[in-house]
Amino acid sequence: MYPAGRRDLAARFVTLRSGLRVRVLESGPANGEPVFFVHGWGCSVYVFRRNYAPLAAAGYRVVSADLKGHGLSDKPLDADAYTLDALGSHVLEILDALALPTVALVGHSMGGALAVQVALQAPERVSRLALLAPVGFGVVSLLRLLKLVTPRAVTPLLPYVVPRWTVAAGLHMVYGGIGTFDDRDVDEYWAPTQFPEFARAMRELLHAFHWDPGEREELGGVAPSTLVMFGTRDRVVLPEALDETVRALPRGRLELVQGGGHVIPEEAAGQVNAALLAHFGAAAPARRSAS
Repeated sequence: MYPAGRRDLAARFVTLRSGLRVRVLESGPANGEPVFFVHGWGCSVYVFRRNYAPLAAAGYRVVSADLKGHGLSDKPLDADAYTLDALGSHVLEILDALALPTVALVGHSMGGALAVQVALQAPERVSRLALLAPVGFGVVSLLRLLKLVTPRAVTPLLPYVVPRWTVAAGLHMVYGGIGTFDDRDVDEYWAPTQFPEFARAMRELLHAFHWDPGEREELGGVAPSTLVMFGTRDRVVLPEALDETVRALPRGRLELVQGGGHVIPEEAAGQVNAALLAHFGAAAPARRSAS
């Protein structure tokens, strides 16, 4: 599994205060300004595979982790573990375990909602914020259907209902019109689903998490400078009044990816990386290293 064979990426497991073990991926200079990536539902550190190297080359210490329930991290089955508040605290717990007092935070999809939650819960921990196709800025398509077909009664069957073709079908849905995926990508996303606890954890997360658009008044409390990026062909998070929502952020800026779908970190990596570096300030790590 990724990042096997990559000498520029280091993977390790970290035990949190809660006792959970999570897989962490790191790249770039140890003394660089830290950038922490937060993935979305059903994903892993793999979703940012095209973002690590450019930011690390610019001097940033790039860090990400498989959130609980995902990837190779532990997968608790208690629904209370997967609320917005609980997952926000989980991200902070990971930052504590890595001794990262302040980070630039990048959240994709559900991870975008978590990034906003962390910025509201612990504003002193977030220097800058980047939200890529974030949940909370629009309606999540198919959410009602997915909840309808996953009542608690079907929970024992869930570990047996994730064949490889369903992952391929899901990737077809989340991609827009400017990117492609291959068999390796399907395998990387499919592999974690083979843990018996994975599908059950995803079911709990689906039902426990707060997926609805956030209140604009709440966004007014987000202090860090915030970049919001959406693909114009996103079929997963359907943004409503996106301009007005971004304007609710005290220091928000919107950038659209023409033709991009929901997984813009993958399919529009060049534009995303350039926007992140411009937002974070590509020269900042170099100045820090020289000081």
